[in-house]
Amino acid sequence: MKKLIIIGLLLFCTHYVHAQKVAVVLSGGGSKGAAHIGVLRALEENQIPIDYIAGTSIGAIIGGLYASGWTTDQMEQLITSEQFLMWATGAIDEKYVYYFKQPELDASWASFRVNADSIWSFDVPTHLVSSGQMDFVFMEIFAQANALCKGNFDSLFVPFRCIGANITDSRAEVFKSGNLVKSIRASMTYPLYFKPITIDGKMYMDGGMFNNFPADVALNDFNPDIIIGSKVAAINAVPDPDNIMSQLENIFMSETFYNVPCNSSVLIEPKIPTTNIIDFSHSEEYIRLGYEAAVAKIPQIRQFVIDSISKAQIQSKRDSFNNRKPPLVFDNVDVSGMNKMQRQYVLNYFSRREIVGIERTREDYYRLMTDQAIRTIYPMATYKDSSGCFSLDLNVKKESNILLRFGGLVSSNPVNQAFAEVSYKYLQRNAATFRANMYAGRFYSSGLLGMRLDFPGHPQYALFGRIVYNQWDYFRTTSHFFEDKNPSYLIVNDYHWDCGVVVPAKNKGKVTLAGSAMIIDDEYFQDNYFTRTDIPDKTNFKAWSVFAEWERNTLNKKQYANKGTLLKLKGGFVEGKENTIPGTTSPLLQSYTAHHQWFYGQFVYENYFRSLGRFRLGWYNELYYSNRDFFGSYTATMLFANPFQPMPEMSTLFMPQYRSHQYAGAGLKGLFMIRDNFDFRTEAYLCQPLRDITMGSSGIYATYGPWLKSRYFVASTGFVFHSPVGPVAITASYYDKYDEPFMLSFYFGYILFNPKAVN
Repeated sequence: MKKLIIIGLLLFCTHYVHAQKVAVVLSGGGSKGAAHIGVLRALEENQIPIDYIAGTSIGAIIGGLYASGWTTDQMEQLITSEQFLMWATGAIDEKYVYYFKQPELDASWASFRVNADSIWSFDVPTHLVSSGQMDFVFMEIFAQANALCKGNFDSLFVPFRCIGANITDSRAEVFKSGNLVKSIRASMTYPLYFKPITIDGKMYMDGGMFNNFPADVALNDFNPDIIIGSKVAAINAVPDPDNIMSQLENIFMSETFYNVPCNSSVLIEPKIPTTNIIDFSHSEEYIRLGYEAAVAKIPQIRQFVIDSISKAQIQSKRDSFNNRKPPLVFDNVDVSGMNKMQRQYVLNYFSRREIVGIERTREDYYRLMTDQAIRTIYPMATYKDSSGCFSLDLNVKKESNILLRFGGLVSSNPVNQAFAEVSYKYLQRNAATFRANMYAGRFYSSGLLGMRLDFPGHPQYALFGRIVYNQWDYFRTTSHFFEDKNPSYLIVNDYHWDCGVVVPAKNKGKVTLAGSAMIIDDEYFQDNYFTRTDIPDKTNFKAWSVFAEWERNTLNKKQYANKGTLLKLKGGFVEGKENTIPGTTSPLLQSYTAHHQWFYGQFVYENYFRSLGRFRLGWYNELYYSNRDFFGSYTATMLFANPFQPMPEMSTLFMPQYRSHQYAGAGLKGLFMIRDNFDFRTEAYLCQPLRDITMGSSGIYATYGPWLKSRYFVASTGFVFHSPVGPVAITASYYDKYDEPFMLSFYFGYILFNPKAVN
């Protein structure tokens, strides 16, 4: 009996002394790497032990998650989420977009940055996607495991390796120790798409440039008995002259041989269709394909792997690892890359509480990301044993001083215009932005000089001041950009000086309090019967105004939006003096002078509220009320009446029927998304004036018509393509009771103007 017990003990010990060690190797492959999750799931469900894991690029991310104690269910939830798609494309979650910091809308198509700190030079982008959001997410995901392993990747849930391309030394770098967050970030930095990362003075990009399947690293570092490989990367195809990504793959990615370098090995190759490397919209399907491919290989794996480990045993080990992770809380923020005053500017964004959780830290970080004075941020969480908390270490680079912006509008209608702006940003303890812009066109010309001072403390606010000149020239001509010496039917000249304060209203809103001084000069003929030598009537209005505006805006486009909401409440007071001088064709016999004052209020609500597949519905509502009185003539009164303009084209037309002192307007929008950047739109609106403004029996002065007698319909349908520089639209529109009610128009660019003196 004793001999049997001794023999049993010897067999038991021999088993554990010589227990099999299994390494899993995950290839690069972009979005197809979601299949790795299915492979890991199948291995666990079939009780295949995973003792080591190594990966490159997306394989480094999935392998890093596994080594950090994540379950495959958690990985799937992450990679199939809308947030993950945003991280991959650089888009920021709407709830973190800080609208208070967004620039004013203008007609710009493109911008160029110039750094004038020492030598004048253009800043050429080195990457297509902003990595600030992704870097924070990586920090959030891997910081606790990084703190627990203390820089030794063998001390993770399972020992881990990943590959980065050391661009400085032109070689592959095997990350086995150091900062886990930075190592994984280096391994997945696809060239020209994401910003390269610097570690210990060396610049790194995607590890697939040198080794896209690190089976040799797993063999050399871990010396396993069995290697199981998961390959989702395709062999570099012949570069396509019309596909930039295929060109980049052939330029940057070395040919990799997907061989598993040991006799006891299995290579799993999920059949993933060709796809864009950053298109994670099919992740759920790829996970399934990876799972099925791995399950099919289980009999072959079992020819080599005798040992088994139950899911309960894996989870117990995983729980033991995760329970030792320190909580992700911060008690300090440190800033590098800036001078002392600029560091204080950044620190003012963050909570001054002693200990701050990840949610508040994330919110403050994203607010800083949307600051136009900041170019890049790299966050790192450094664990401190003494306090049991993390320090948020931010490497921040300020934006270039000078920004040049260009754009405009090209149209089949005579409203073409060019736009240019130059702005200078000065950043110290506070941020100051100085800007000057101009619009030049036959219909609209404008110039603006402005300044904004941003104070980033708690609460945040900004002071602004600007001088604006606008001219709208409503006319009938086919000339484009060139002056026509014939007198125009209506000319509106608008000069105003504004100053005020802007404060945020949570993340998506802002409140503006401002005052203005203005001079408005209108030139017009009372009818169309005039000659080149005739002099128009002139109305001069010198006034001051104050207003308050609350705005909440999540629209995804500055024009032709197809997602989000706009909610605006505005109220103000205007007081001034009118002086009207009759021209040579005017029925007025003498000059007219009057004092005017009025209050006004406006409510605007636009919402794209329903989505059924590729079909979206939206609505637009507007209410306007003022107690303004009549000016010295009907035409002058109509020029000062507020217009209902729910469609961009309407702001280029003078349509008296859509102008009133009090009105309500509403409409519906139907959109069919042919592609993400190409939609078919149909819109219809109804404008209901409280009372029409009509010409009195004298043929000179304005009067009110009956209450609620008239209403006016407007509709439009067309195609809109959202190009990288601006929208391209072909529209057919109908304007009720307009001289030419049907209009077929082409637009490339934005129908946007500088602020008016009075809305």
